[in-house]
Amino acid sequence: MYEMGLAKSLTSRVRAPTFNHTPVTLVAGKSVEAARFSCHSGPVKNDAAYHLRETTGTSGVVETARKAVEVLADHDIPHLIAGGIAVQEYGYPRVTVDADIIVPDILEASEFLTASLTGPFFLFEGCRDRLEDRRNGVYIDLLPAGKVLNSGCKVPFPEPTKVAEQLQLVKLEELISLKLDSSAQAPLRRSRDKTDVIELIIRRRLPRDLAVAPPVQKFYLEIWDALQAEPRAKT
Repeated sequence: MYEMGLAKSLTSRVRAPTFNHTPVTLVAGKSVEAARFSCHSGPVKNDAAYHLRETTGTSGVVETARKAVEVLADHDIPHLIAGGIAVQEYGYPRVTVDADIIVPDILEASEFLTASLTGPFFLFEGCRDRLEDRRNGVYIDLLPAGKVLNSGCKVPFPEPTKVAEQLQLVKLEELISLKLDSSAQAPLRRSRDKTDVIELIIRRRLPRDLAVAPPVQKFYLEIWDALQAEPRAKT
């Protein structure tokens, strides 16, 4: 979505890349990611994610995701973006080094993404659900729509319906639900997922009655109530 080396400020009017086909025109002097991106759960004004990726040298993650969804769109395959990219775009700018893409059929998506002998996508060590972008070393994890990742999980990945070359984010409540489910199954190994939820609650000022999936509703309420009871840090 964002090209590496892209200037953080523009000296002329440009067309900005957007999510969900929502065009945004930027005026001179505004940074690219200062625009509002129309996501499923409402607009997000996010400049921090762009600056984070630029300063940490991880802009390739979005470039890889963008190239992958273009290939999928060429074959009429819908997608949804989850994981760290979605977390960044919803307002918590933390580093991520791979791209999580939800697709209806992992094998079909994998075959089309790796069909070209010249790349850039290749199977990672024979795994059908993990690909490597040989241009920058970024990994893509393909996630199964309508299914859970592990046997202990209770929240299935949402079903993508839109074929698009632009990155399509999962709904915010779906992202929260997936993160809580993952954290509940492996509290120590997936502690980052709980941190993502906490930060998104704080930064987005999410309501207590957010429509998370029923299996993780109690977990969400526990975190939300604990945050309200905890004294706020002085700045």
